[in-house]
Amino acid sequence: MATNEIKMGINLRQNKNVKNSGYGKYYPEVDVQATLSLKGFAKHMSDHGCIYGRDLIEGVLKKITQCLPELVSQGVPVRLDPLGTFLPTCSVNKPLADVAAMEGADPNEVVKGVHIRFLPYGVEDDNITSRRFKEEFCSLEFRNIIDTQTVTIDGKTKKLTTLKPIVTAIAELKAEGGSSTGSPSTGSGTETGGQGGNSGSQSGQSGDNQGQQGGSSTGSPSTGSETAEGYALSISTSGSGSASVTKDGNAVTSGSNLNEDDEVAISITPAEGETPTATINGSQIELTESEGVYTGSFAMPGQASSLVINTGGSSGGNGGADLDKD
Repeated sequence: MATNEIKMGINLRQNKNVKNSGYGKYYPEVDVQATLSLKGFAKHMSDHGCIYGRDLIEGVLKKITQCLPELVSQGVPVRLDPLGTFLPTCSVNKPLADVAAMEGADPNEVVKGVHIRFLPYGVEDDNITSRRFKEEFCSLEFRNIIDTQTVTIDGKTKKLTTLKPIVTAIAELKAEGGSSTGSPSTGSGTETGGQGGNSGSQSGQSGDNQGQQGGSSTGSPSTGSETAEGYALSISTSGSGSASVTKDGNAVTSGSNLNEDDEVAISITPAEGETPTATINGSQIELTESEGVYTGSFAMPGQASSLVINTGGSSGGNGGADLDKD
């Protein structure tokens, strides 16, 4: 039974990939809120009846952020019970053909990148892998239907993302004389699989990665974590600035399927005076500013993932519209 009284919003997005078996159906995405800073997290902890003050908690957390990457960079996994384990993995750049090729080989040429992965703890009462985490902690509610369209404004092609409350969509359907049977609000959970999700990163290693964009929990543990074309990338934007997401110079849209370790580039022109942010599966992406434009990149994780971009400014919140520059 969920213990969190504050509900997690679930938005729905229609699959518009005609080559996908789920074409035309609606898949869930978490209505991701603004990322909480380390200082904000420390305040949250201190406000929960903790005997330690915010400054002390913040100091300990900062030390963790310094020491954890140091240990992982040495090949030492760090387990923070009962959350889970941070561990290193690597991706290949150029495999070695045989044993003879190993002589004098440079590992920096063989290894493309080293990633810090998080494996949720999945043992006994402290099991927080995807299904158990949903059952024990999350109270869910449907909120919006997400739709992204390409529009031309002042001669520039941009992506317009709109959020329509699900209750409004159902009311409109009934007003038109349609039936709400099987609509996104039914929550029947009959769909299994789908496009995967970003929850429980690396929880697929424990055989329990249901995914946020998969179907119901009635499916098999691995269903919905990967499609034939790769892993689904969900993109959510907010703010009055503009942003573009590309791979090899080609635009990447929400719902696109990418392969593991595909290099994805982000370019953000924020609202005036604002500093943008971007996260992949909740992890901050480092952005570099040059002449008012912020750029960054990330390697696509080996799972369906969620990219959240805040371009700064007050517009584009829930129920509003976001403009993404293509």
